[in-house]
Amino acid sequence: MHRRTRSFISMIVLLVLLLSMTGSALAAPPAPRAKWTVMVYISGDNNLEEFVVKDIELELAPTGSSANMQIVALADRGPGFDTSRGDWQSTKLYHVTQGMLADSASAVADWGERNFGNPQTLIDFVTWTKTNYPADHYALYFWGHGWSWHPGWVMEDDTNNDTLDYDETKAAIPSLGFIDVVGYDGCNMTSIEILKLWHGHATALSSSQEFVGWDGIEYDVVLAQLAANPNMTADQVAIATSQSATKDKTWSAVAVDSRLNTLITAVDQWSAALNSGLAANRSKYNRAFGATRSFWQAPMDKDLYDMAFEINRNVTDANIKAKSQAVMNAFATVVLHERHVAQYSEVHGITIYHPSRANQKIDHAYYLTLDFPLQTQWDEFLNAYVP
Repeated sequence: MHRRTRSFISMIVLLVLLLSMTGSALAAPPAPRAKWTVMVYISGDNNLEEFVVKDIELELAPTGSSANMQIVALADRGPGFDTSRGDWQSTKLYHVTQGMLADSASAVADWGERNFGNPQTLIDFVTWTKTNYPADHYALYFWGHGWSWHPGWVMEDDTNNDTLDYDETKAAIPSLGFIDVVGYDGCNMTSIEILKLWHGHATALSSSQEFVGWDGIEYDVVLAQLAANPNMTADQVAIATSQSATKDKTWSAVAVDSRLNTLITAVDQWSAALNSGLAANRSKYNRAFGATRSFWQAPMDKDLYDMAFEINRNVTDANIKAKSQAVMNAFATVVLHERHVAQYSEVHGITIYHPSRANQKIDHAYYLTLDFPLQTQWDEFLNAYVP
């Protein structure tokens, strides 16, 4: 080989090595491993936009990140509702520090216009956060609109005319890795169908059975407790989340790890018993379901415990009564915390889809594709009771 050629090749190799070293130097190493990393997925490209900046500055930033607890938020706004902090309308990624302003200068990155109804946005957020702010435990809060498993409601993104539906969340979950605590700061999300969605992928979930007002989860209360005691367990963080939402009509914290098996099995066996006794007990079922507590603007969302209680109270069949009692007994294992106003004195923290009439079978075909009906006999009972 010619000396000049060897010299040229050596220069190329050296240049590649230098560029490689420079790239490594520019890429910031991940933060030291924390006890907890809290992720907040803020879907504010809708009529909730005016609360995006307020919740970041008044609820996340007062505590801010620390060595033991990192706080990361991905926030999206849209045009027309809020012009504060420079009227930014794109998607901002924030590593939340104490006293931080929710403006463009404070953002770690601007991700442009991102669709919060696209599961890839969620995957990218969680992946980036876990890579850059690793922790022993993770909490993931969904901030935005919701309505249980129904398509077209959860994490509404107006610019993209999209929502993060059940099947999309299910497809994303394997890429998220294990999440210790899942919180839904949105309406009507504590259903057995959503619990089953996260079953085995998280330890506990906290959300409301009913409509969620402007306040919802009080993050400043939860984060202050976690900062004071970063050794809190997942159950304790879920309970603290539930306890913080004092301005809403219902809220609960529920186990979604192996403890949920007890309730799923109980409801499955109860469903079979209800189905086998339907011909002989239809009128009694009608009275029981009519007396079961449902929720504002959602008559097909019924409190699961209260439904089992009413069936047990109205039916004399020994097997059905025993299976109803087993459902109620399972709540002691699964429900970690539950609170409600007097208006909802009969509720116990978990709803279940139950249309009492054909006109209440909203999104029923979609429902039949969910994990809970597919893996239990609840759908068979519903189809027999309301053909």
